[in-house]
Amino acid sequence: MHEDSCIYAPGVCQLHIDWIKIMDALTHNYVRVAQTSTLEAKGYLVVRVEGQTIALFHHNERIYAVDNRCPHMGFPLHQGSVSNCILTCHWHHARFDLESGGTFDPWADDVRSFPVQIRSGEVWLDLTARLDAKTHARQRLLDGLEQSISLIIAKSVLAGLAEKIEPTEAFQVGLDFGVRYRARGWGAGLTIHTCMMNLLPYLDERDRPRALYHGLAAVAAECAGQPPRFEQQPLPLSGQTKDKLPLE
Repeated sequence: MHEDSCIYAPGVCQLHIDWIKIMDALTHNYVRVAQTSTLEAKGYLVVRVEGQTIALFHHNERIYAVDNRCPHMGFPLHQGSVSNCILTCHWHHARFDLESGGTFDPWADDVRSFPVQIRSGEVWLDLTARLDAKTHARQRLLDGLEQSISLIIAKSVLAGLAEKIEPTEAFQVGLDFGVRYRARGWGAGLTIHTCMMNLLPYLDERDRPRALYHGLAAVAAECAGQPPRFEQQPLPLSGQTKDKLPLE
């Protein structure tokens, strides 16, 4: 609706604004978490809201919010450092884009970021879940196989099983990957992978993730260093960024 139309039809304009507010309330879950003056004075804050611990950062005249737990191994991110909009964890030096939460290091994982609004000197965060856990687990399994990073494979196996993804799905992904990308064809990695899958029904429930992991890791290790070279996943929200550097 154009600004001029609001002059001649203020009632209609107000209805339009009210509708936008209603839709925003239905699709977002904004919660007040802090005073901007307090955050600006300290540079960072840790807040706990709805069972989540969130780190707030005031950097370059903007406010950012991310999960305070490093997705690599759980170090509190508020104890890290921020430079050029990059948050660095001080345990293993995993680096994250403050805007999107995306990691620059393939062995880590993206940290969850939260949309921020400033309302009358207060910081409000949108806690609405945006990530589909099953889709994420599947993508991380591929990342782990492509980069041959055992920690990512292990985490993806546990996450997939927690989301009730059948073990046969992860087995099939590993089988397809090994057959396609091992230059010499069938090898020890695929044999181990198949043996682990055949053993799965006879193992205790707590041992099944371990067997599935060992098979997948063996496939990844056997394909490591062979073509093709896989690209790292782009940062989340990278396709939605308004300001981009020219490719010249």
